[in-house]
Amino acid sequence: MSKKTVRIYGLAVNIANTPPVISDSGVEVWISNHHRGYYSRLPRLRETNEWTRWFNLHSQEYMLKAYPKGYEWYKQWNKPIYLRHAYPDIPSSREFPRKAIQDYFGGPQMGSPGRYFTFTGAWLTALAIMEGFERIEFWGFRLADKPAKPHECYKFERPCFWYWVKRARDLGIEVTYQK
Repeated sequence: MSKKTVRIYGLAVNIANTPPVISDSGVEVWISNHHRGYYSRLPRLRETNEWTRWFNLHSQEYMLKAYPKGYEWYKQWNKPIYLRHAYPDIPSSREFPRKAIQDYFGGPQMGSPGRYFTFTGAWLTALAIMEGFERIEFWGFRLADKPAKPHECYKFERPCFWYWVKRARDLGIEVTYQK
């Protein structure tokens, strides 16, 4: 029996090394933010649409200002698009369960802290744990020491990433990370 698996895709250049998901494997693929970067770094996504859920935790105002075409792109899908709120102009949008995640991890069954989230990947890892995934694969993440610059990995994200990887592993979840 295969494990309930989710792949969480990041946008580091090593995303190009990600093997395709076998269509009937039951593996979920979670992607976040703007599609343009994924299409350029992992071109097969344009043709295969192998993702199962898309996430964007930025405000609607930010999305409309920073990438209005990306916001329009969300409107074409019938797959789940998780945003801060469900928006009527994006038919498949769903509200991201931020409070449910914080309550779950801040409650007595999981201990604290339930509010250590410095980037989307941390939120997605916590959601995968909460939803009972038995295997979490990270593809396209490079958490190297770099000064904080726009569109690069922020130094403050790495401790949060490893915190959530440890939480998952402590619960017996298999976690893989492509370097």
